[in-house]
Amino acid sequence: MPKPQIHFVVSAPRSGSTWLARTLNHHPQIFATEQRLFGNFFEVWPNNNGRPAPRITMDAYAKAFSVHYFHEQVSDSREEFVEEFIAEYSAFLVDFAKRKSGKEIIIDKITPYPGSSRMVIKRIKKYFPDSKIIQLIRDGRDVATSGTFDWLQKDAEGTSRYRYFVQCDLSQRLERFFDDAVLTRWAENWKETVQIFRGHHADYRATFESMLDDQQPVIESICKLFQLDHAEDLINSCCSKETFSSVTGRQNGQMDPLSKQRSGISGDWKRFMTRKDGELFNDIAGTQLINENYEKDESWVTQLPHQLELDSSDWTR
Repeated sequence: MPKPQIHFVVSAPRSGSTWLARTLNHHPQIFATEQRLFGNFFEVWPNNNGRPAPRITMDAYAKAFSVHYFHEQVSDSREEFVEEFIAEYSAFLVDFAKRKSGKEIIIDKITPYPGSSRMVIKRIKKYFPDSKIIQLIRDGRDVATSGTFDWLQKDAEGTSRYRYFVQCDLSQRLERFFDDAVLTRWAENWKETVQIFRGHHADYRATFESMLDDQQPVIESICKLFQLDHAEDLINSCCSKETFSSVTGRQNGQMDPLSKQRSGISGDWKRFMTRKDGELFNDIAGTQLINENYEKDESWVTQLPHQLELDSSDWTR
C-alpha cells in the first residue's frame, strides 16, 4: 500500500506557523492545516475563557484507544496494534484532507509540545519518509515574549503582568514582565525544537523575520519546492490577504496585548526583557541564539535594563 503524501511545517510555538499556513491556504493547490499527529503528548490546559481543554496528539490517542479495544483479537500485541492504528489513521486523515479540500498538496503544521520534538521527527520519518519538511525559525526571545502574552489569560492571574495588561491596572509600575518559571518554560521549548530539527535535513528553512520583511519570496520558494504555480500575481494575492493590517486592522507595531496577532514586529523582546531575564534565557538557550545567527556573542545581555520602562500609550485594548 503506497504511503499517503503529506508534508510538514515544523517550528517552535509562536514562530509564525499559523500565519504561514493561512497564507499557503490561499494557493489553489495547497491545503495547510494542523492535525497534531505526533508527539505522544496529553495534558489538560486552560483556554482563554478559563475552561480546561485537552491537548492530545493522535498517537497518544491511539495508545489510550487501544486500552478499550479488543486488540488481542486483531494483533499479536498491543504495541503492534497501536503502530498499525497510527499508520492507518494518519493515512486516512491525509486522504480526508485531500478529498474535503480538493487540493493536491497537504501540509501539516507541527509545533511540538514540550519534550516531544524528538518523537515528532521519528514519527515523521517512520510514517511519511518521503515528506518534505519546511523548518520555520523565530528569535527565541520573541517566541518567549509572544508566548507569555498568549498565556496571559490562561496561567498568569495574580501576576503583575496580568494586572497590568489584562486588568489594565497602570497605577503600579511593571518592573518585570516575565517570571523565572514562564521564561524557563518557553526558552527550553524553543531550544529543544531548534536543536533537534537543526540536526535533521530540512528541505527548506525560513525565518519569521524574513517573512516580516517580505513574505512573497518565502511563499514562492515553497511553491517551487512542490513544483506548483508560482506566478507573481498569484503569490502577491496569497500574501496580501494575510498581512498584519488586513487581518487585525492595526498597523505593524500597534500592540493589542490580548490578541493572537499581538504586534506584528520582530525584536519586541527588547521592550519586555530585563537583565535578569536575559541572563536566564542566555543560560538556557544562548548557544542556540548564536547558532541561528540572532546574536554574535553574549554581549546582548548586558545591554538590557535592570527594570522595565513601559509606555502604555503604545498599546490598545
